[in-house]
Amino acid sequence: MIGLLLLTLFPIAWMIYSSFKENTDILVGKVSLSRAKNTSMAIGADHEYVYVCTADGGINKFERNTGKLKDHTSARTSATNFVLDMDHIWVSSANRGITRFNKNDFSKKAEYQLPLEGYDQSKIANTIIIKEGNTIWFSMRYKGYEGIIEFDTIKGKVTRTFDLANKYSPVQITSLKKVGDIFWVGSDKALLKVNVKDGKVVREFSSASILPNGITEIVPFQGRLLLAGSTGLYDFSPWYFNIIRHYDKESGLISSQIESIAVKGNFIFLGTNAGLSILDGSSGETRNFSQLFNPLTGRGKVIEGKFTVGGITSLKIEENGAFVGSTAGRISRLDTYIEKVSQTYVAGKGHLVIAWRNFIDMWKNINFGLFLRNSFIICGLTMFFAMVFATLAAYAISRFKFPGSSLFSMAILATQMVPGIMFLIPIYIMFIKFTEFTGIPMKGTFFGMIFIYTAFFVPFSIWILRGFFAAIPHELEEAARIDGCSPLQVFWYIVLPLAIPGIIATGIYVFLTAWDELMFAWILTSADTMTIPVGIRNFVGNYQNRFDLLMAASTVATIPVMVLFFMLQKHIVRGLTAGAVKG
Repeated sequence: MIGLLLLTLFPIAWMIYSSFKENTDILVGKVSLSRAKNTSMAIGADHEYVYVCTADGGINKFERNTGKLKDHTSARTSATNFVLDMDHIWVSSANRGITRFNKNDFSKKAEYQLPLEGYDQSKIANTIIIKEGNTIWFSMRYKGYEGIIEFDTIKGKVTRTFDLANKYSPVQITSLKKVGDIFWVGSDKALLKVNVKDGKVVREFSSASILPNGITEIVPFQGRLLLAGSTGLYDFSPWYFNIIRHYDKESGLISSQIESIAVKGNFIFLGTNAGLSILDGSSGETRNFSQLFNPLTGRGKVIEGKFTVGGITSLKIEENGAFVGSTAGRISRLDTYIEKVSQTYVAGKGHLVIAWRNFIDMWKNINFGLFLRNSFIICGLTMFFAMVFATLAAYAISRFKFPGSSLFSMAILATQMVPGIMFLIPIYIMFIKFTEFTGIPMKGTFFGMIFIYTAFFVPFSIWILRGFFAAIPHELEEAARIDGCSPLQVFWYIVLPLAIPGIIATGIYVFLTAWDELMFAWILTSADTMTIPVGIRNFVGNYQNRFDLLMAASTVATIPVMVLFFMLQKHIVRGLTAGAVKG
C-alpha cells in the first residue's frame, strides 16, 4: 500500500523538484541540482592577501605566501561581475543588483536594487560594473537593453540613467570603459562613444564585421584603445575611428578568442581560451604560455604537481608576474621572469543552484495570471452548472418511474462510450454555424467553453449521483411528507443534505477533469480565454524551451486542486463510502 502511494506521488514530487532546477539541467537530463560555476571573474592582491571573485558570487581570500584559503563567502548571484577598491568588493548581478562587501571580514554591508523590473534574469548574459571615486556605472548584456545606470555609493541610490539608442539599434551591450569624460561602450554591432555629462551617443563605429560576437574588452593603451573578442585583438584609434592593427592566432597569439586583457607598460597581457599571450606593444613580439593550471579529477579535486591548458578569464598584473584565473576556481601565479607557475590557489565550490526565480519569471514569460483566472472561471462555473443539472436529473431518475426511464438511464451511460475527441470537429462546426445564424459568438468565449464542458460532464455526473440518491432510505422522505412537507421541501431539506458528500465528490471530479482538459480548450478558446493547460504550452516553442518555467507553472497549477482536495477530503471519503453499509 505504501509502495503504491509512493508510486502515485512520485510524478508530483518530481515535478515540484524540477521546478527548482535550471533549464539546462532539465534539458540534459541531469538528476541532481547543479552547482553554480565558480569561474574566476576578478582578482585582487595586496602584500598579504589575494582576493579571487568567482562567477557564482563567491569571494575568496587567500594567504599570499601559503596559498591557504582563509575566508570565503558567496553572494549567490547570477550574471555576476566585480570591482575591487581599497576597502570594499562591489558585486553586480542580475538577481541582486549591486551588493557591497567589506574587504576585511567579507560582511555584507549593503545591497542596492536597481530599476531592472520586467527583465527575465535567466536571459541576462552578463552584467558590467565600473567604479570611479564614489560613482558606479552598471550595464548588462540583454536583448533590447541599451542603457547605463549611474549609482552614487554615498547616497546609495541611482542618480542617472543613460539611453544609448543609436543608428545600429537594437544592440546588446558587451563591455564598458570610462576614459575621462567619455564612455566607450562595446556592443555586438558597434563601438559607441558616449559623452558622460549628457549621456548622448557622440559617434559610432561599426564592429559587427570584425567582432561578430561583440566587443568583450575595451582597454586604453598609449592613447589608443584595445578592442578584444572572439576574433582577436584590434588596435583602435579613437581620433581617426579606424583599426590600426589586428592581432590573432596567425600573427602569433596563442588563440584568437580573447577573454581578458591587462596592460603593464608596453606589454599587453591577453587571457585567451587556450592560455596566456604577452604581447610587446612596440615590437609586436609575443610570448605564449599554455600549461598554467592544475588538472581536476572527475570529482573536481585538484591534481597537484601537474599542469594543463585552461582558458584565462581574469588577470591581475604585478611587478614580477601575473595572477591568471580560470574555470573551476583555479588561479595560478605566473612568474614572468622564470616563466613558471610559482603558486596555485583553488577557490571554494559554487553553491547549489536552487532556482527560486522560476516562480517569478514564469509570470513574466507568459501571462500566467490570465490563464489561472480563466481556469477558475471556466472550471468553477462548469462544476456549478453540472452539479445543478445532474443533481436534479439524478434525483428524478432514482425516485420517479416514467416511460423510458430505464432506457434513458442506459443512454446516459452510453454517451461515455464515445471518445470525447470524436465530438471535437462537430462541435467546432456547430460553434461556427451557430454564430453565423444568430450573431452570438461561441468560439473563444467563456460561455462557449462552460456550455461544452457542462454538456460533457452532466451525463457522467447523473450516473454517479443516481447511486447516491438511491442509497438514501425512502422512509425518510415518506416521514417528511407525513409531517406536511411538499416534494420540493423534501428534496431541499431532507434528501439534498444527505447527498452533499456525494455531490461534493462528484463536483471535485468535474472540476479536476475540466482543469486538466487540453484538447477542447486548445481549439475552442482564444487568447483572452485560454486555460492553464493551453497557456503552459507557450513555455515550449520554436524559439525557446523553458522546461524549468513549465515545471514551476505546473506546480502552481497543481496547488489549487490540492488545496481543494485537502479542504474537502472528509466529504470526499464520505461520498465514496456512502451506501457501502446497509442500514
